Amino acid sequence: MNRAFWHLLSGVLFVLVVIGAWAAVVWLFRKPAPDYSQPELWYISLHDSAATDIFYVCSTETKDYINTQGDTMHFADLSRPEDRAALHAEMHGVDSLLCPSNCNFYAPYYRQATIEGLMRDTALCVPRCAQATKDVLQAFDYYMQHHNGGRRFVLMGYSQGAFAVVELLKHLTAEEAQRMVAAYVIGYQVTAADLQYPFIRPAQGATDTGVTICYNSVASTEAQIPILSGQTVIGINPVNWCADATPATYIFDFGGACDTLMATLDTVTHLTIVKGYHGICPLIPFCGREGNYHCLEIPLYYRSLRENIALRIENSQK
Repeated sequence: MNRAFWHLLSGVLFVLVVIGAWAAVVWLFRKPAPDYSQPELWYISLHDSAATDIFYVCSTETKDYINTQGDTMHFADLSRPEDRAALHAEMHGVDSLLCPSNCNFYAPYYRQATIEGLMRDTALCVPRCAQATKDVLQAFDYYMQHHNGGRRFVLMGYSQGAFAVVELLKHLTAEEAQRMVAAYVIGYQVTAADLQYPFIRPAQGATDTGVTICYNSVASTEAQIPILSGQTVIGINPVNWCADATPATYIFDFGGACDTLMATLDTVTHLTIVKGYHGICPLIPFCGREGNYHCLEIPLYYRSLRENIALRIENSQK
């Protein structure tokens, strides 16, 4: 068999793989879109006299599964107890760690892309996140119409959820943008193309409002994961909230630890370089790197994040 035959065969096999991968997408999203008027599609924590809300979008917490037709599914199914439990655990954890006592907390369940669906097929990462984000945009619109009640709000997302927050910023109306305290894009990137949108403005300090906060943490720049932060053009130090290279020393005490860490923004890569951490950091399946702290983006700074959310809210009320 000649080389032309094998070239043709490899091309056919590639097409079949792509068709198979997208067949699972088509099957899942043939189902009716989530009806966000249903209470079971929300994690909601309300506080008396709250004048501000946090709208939070979960990171990737679900895994591939086999449906009743024998297909491998790459998106969460909100009717599966396993998927709901995984999303709920993060929602409750972030609410407990980061939500100030005078804020409400809203987080939608959504048909997020699974970890295998994102990282095994990295060429499909952005399309799959974009597909999942359609649910988030629908949930946000429902939230604004039926839950928000005219209050100020904070947008926050982590990893895949941060991808969705960037898209939410592009989706905002001018009136909604006026009420946005800030948007936290945690563990993902804001690109030069994203900055062309009017409501994506980089944070410059600890108190500015209507801005986008973006950070990614590593032990060194060599530990960067390109698919998450390789194109970011903004970053901020989530300890001292400086957009320059001023270092910040702090005590890391999550989970009973008591370590002194130093965080410094690298102004070329816009990554936060963390020195002094000696604990365990789970690697992202398929593309994780030693020294990349993606799985610790919230625990590393939970006290600073909680204080900063409250500070920006206070400043937005002046």
